[in-house]
Amino acid sequence: MPQIDYYFVTISPWTYLAGSRLEQIAEKHGATVTYKPCDINSVFRSTGGLPLAERAQARKDYRVQELKRWR
Repeated sequence: MPQIDYYFVTISPWTYLAGSRLEQIAEKHGATVTYKPCDINSVFRSTGGLPLAERAQARKDYRVQELKRWR
């Protein structure tokens, strides 16, 4: 049986946008989903990323545009 490992962050809107769609795709292909929460702060620290509040305004604005597009 196919297996999907779904790494997610609970504070991310992308997590919720993908939720039901991922389940539908998995069911269609007979796959199971293993949910794997991530600690986004440790990911940012280890990769040099910035939390949303510390990002440049242009990046924050682009993020809002992308959320609208994916909605």
